[in-house]
Amino acid sequence: MNRIMLIEDEPPILHMIKGMIESSPQGFVVSHTAFNGAKALKMLEEDGAKPDLIVTDIRMPVMDGLQFMRELSERGYEIPCIILSGYSDFNYAREALQQNAWDYLLKPLKDDHLEQALAKASAMLRKRKSKAERAYMKRVLQLADDFGEEPANPGYPHYQLLLIRRGSYRTGAWEDRLPSPGDGYQRWNDDAMEAAVSPEWKAAPIWWMSGWASNERIAVRALMDPQSGAVRREAAESMLAAWASHAAADEGAVNMAVSEPIVEEKLAATLRTLREALARETRFGESRLWMQGGDMRRPGFVLTSELDQACRSLTHSADYESFEKAMQGWVREWRKEGYGQAEAESLFSAIVRSFHAHWPKEIASTVAAFDANELVSGCRTLDEAVEQFCLYMKEGYAALAKSRPDRSAKDLMENVQRYLDEHFMEPIGSDKLQQVFGYNKTYISNVFSDVVGMPPGKYLAKLRIDKAIALIHERPELSLRQIAELIGYEDSLYFSKVFKNATGVSPREYKERREKDGQSGVM
Repeated sequence: MNRIMLIEDEPPILHMIKGMIESSPQGFVVSHTAFNGAKALKMLEEDGAKPDLIVTDIRMPVMDGLQFMRELSERGYEIPCIILSGYSDFNYAREALQQNAWDYLLKPLKDDHLEQALAKASAMLRKRKSKAERAYMKRVLQLADDFGEEPANPGYPHYQLLLIRRGSYRTGAWEDRLPSPGDGYQRWNDDAMEAAVSPEWKAAPIWWMSGWASNERIAVRALMDPQSGAVRREAAESMLAAWASHAAADEGAVNMAVSEPIVEEKLAATLRTLREALARETRFGESRLWMQGGDMRRPGFVLTSELDQACRSLTHSADYESFEKAMQGWVREWRKEGYGQAEAESLFSAIVRSFHAHWPKEIASTVAAFDANELVSGCRTLDEAVEQFCLYMKEGYAALAKSRPDRSAKDLMENVQRYLDEHFMEPIGSDKLQQVFGYNKTYISNVFSDVVGMPPGKYLAKLRIDKAIALIHERPELSLRQIAELIGYEDSLYFSKVFKNATGVSPREYKERREKDGQSGVM
């Protein structure tokens, strides 16, 4: 029930409007009344009145409605106001709108005009409340950024979490390798997602938010009764099928994890559990559902002695063809075992470690830049993952033959570095670099690490943070959201996380310290 403060200097009219408001189906109650703006301000300041909406006349003694709205703004209140006036003078309407009036209604007040205004206000308040509750849930889930959203505790006894991921599991080490919208990548569409939500879920409030990685989406559902209100497997499977049908072909499968009913204190830990479960259960090109409490856990991959011995034998030769032939035999066994993303990453990492232990030091330093998740998470099938891994190893074998990259490779890396310096505001990932320069993305990453000292993704992230710091110093009028966009981050939450990882403080803390130092004369 939304509360209204009604300000009107004529008691009969005040009681009439109060009756009109409370008889509306929009669910408002007049919780406070006052005969002028001064009395209303006193109620707000001294009595702690907290209305959701204010309906006020313009012409009143002591303090009129326009002056009242100016005082509200100066004192930091953000309460929407509907202005009532018996005067149709445009100047009144114009000044009311300049004071951010939510609506302007003429007396004598008509039922349908008031009903329309209340309907709009009700929709706005629902949206505002949902936004404040989502901000609260983000903080509870440890997903909150620092861009000033005011939180409001929804106050439900239980919740149920839903984690949805399009495509493969990503550690976040190279988020910017995601393709741009122009390359066919589709952003999350909350309307389409909510349309596929089970009727069981729609029976209670749901808050949607971004996940830890850019291809993840999180829904938190309120539960009054955890026994009768929780979504079960059948409904979850139906939602997964609907979301999978909407995913673009180049985005791969859709994976979903659903929690058991939980209390607020367990939300953050449960979200981590869901994400770990999806990472463990991911299969190439296959949409999968994981229900908390299920028995889908698989044992972790362990490098067998046979595979380790085969790797040792292959490292004594610079013959890449022998390695590729061995890989073909191994893959046939892996496919029989039904290995998914997590197993493929473990396998490739184990093979690289084995080779790294036996190759010459200068070659091993190149191989050490290997990131299994970066390689595997962009693949839709095991065959594609193996192909990318073989290309990576092929470059290692080439380096083994040549000892170190020649000058032409170093020239290429200088061009790559120059490209990153000039295009840092654009979506750039390993696929983009492969497209621009015509070399395998793993080769570019390895040689760039050898020449520059870090992979392209880390170099780009460092470059963007350096640009952000410069903007904070040089353009103090810019908001943090504007700075994030100027350096190439559309997701302000992800920008905040990257900034804090790089500097040890959030961008808001850094900016506040900068402003404080500037005011005190410390530079």
